Amino acid sequence: MGAVASLPVVVCRPEGDSPAAGRLQVFAKEWGLDWVDAPGDAPTRFTLAIQDGRIGLIPPLDRPDLGSHPLVIDFAADPRFVRPLARKDALARATGWKAGYRPPVVDLTTGLGRDAWALASGGCEVTAVERHPVVWLLLTDALDRAMAQPALAAIAARIHPVFGDVLGEHPPALVSGEETVWYLDPMFPERKKSALVKKPMRIFHQLVGEDPDAAALFAWARRQPGARWVVKRPPGAPTIDATTPDIDYRSGRLRFDVYLR
Repeated sequence: MGAVASLPVVVCRPEGDSPAAGRLQVFAKEWGLDWVDAPGDAPTRFTLAIQDGRIGLIPPLDRPDLGSHPLVIDFAADPRFVRPLARKDALARATGWKAGYRPPVVDLTTGLGRDAWALASGGCEVTAVERHPVVWLLLTDALDRAMAQPALAAIAARIHPVFGDVLGEHPPALVSGEETVWYLDPMFPERKKSALVKKPMRIFHQLVGEDPDAAALFAWARRQPGARWVVKRPPGAPTIDATTPDIDYRSGRLRFDVYLR
């Protein structure tokens, strides 16, 4: 809890009674966060607030580089989630899709849930692991809203969120087998510094920071039962460690390094 208590995050008091309001109240109490009456009351800190029934993270007023719009996860409103992942897509090929077969996936760096949602949209059962509590709050709020929408409920039901750090003192229990695909999308310095990063992602990067233990996380995953390990990287970035991938798949500004058992 200390890692979150030290973050510059406050919580805006919710109006009314709703699932999101209840979730926000429990979160603030659990992590010992301060309350404010309105966004902007704490100009040097991030603010968690409910807007349009969604929990969002509003950037500090003294950080105009982060914009003024909140970071929100919304699988219904975001156009990037409209098209289901197809077998021909690089992510599907990297994770080993076959006709009539979708492997179980453990996403160890779920973050905003985009890849977890894409995999689930194509039929994968996805264990979505997230270790940052604020990101976890945004993610679970988005999944609960998606579960309430008939058009999205089946996809959301295939995503099984797990909170915790597998490298921490109290790691979550994860179940895997010989067919499991382990997936990592770590944040490295070169991804943060891109001028093309949009403001919502800047908020995310500012909140979460880099993943200095990415190689250790990958090494831990390699010791678990599984069929393949997939690491998402920018095309020109180095591999996650000194080992050479067995395969790599490329698509635009992405590269998926695949390591087989």
